[in-house]
Amino acid sequence: MQKIYFTVMIKVILYSWNEGLKKVSLTKLQIDLLGKSLKESKSNVDLLLEGNKVIFEVENPDLAKVFLHEADKLGVNCKMFVE
Repeated sequence: MQKIYFTVMIKVILYSWNEGLKKVSLTKLQIDLLGKSLKESKSNVDLLLEGNKVIFEVENPDLAKVFLHEADKLGVNCKMFVE
C-alpha cells in the first residue's frame, strides 16, 4: 500500500486590532516566531493599522496556535483557517 503525504497549510488572519495594540511587540513576534523579515513584519502591522486584513500561511499548526495566543495578548484580533 502506498502512503500519501500532504502538507496542511494554516492561514493566520489578522483582521482587526484593539486600542493599546503593541505594534513593536507584534513586529518582533512575527520576526522571532515566524521568521519574517523586519520589512515584511512592519508592513503587516502598518496594513493592519490601516484597517486591512493581513493573511499569511504557517505550516506548523502548533506554531500558528502559539502565534495567535501571543498576538491576542498584544491586542490583535486574529483567527486561524485550515486549508
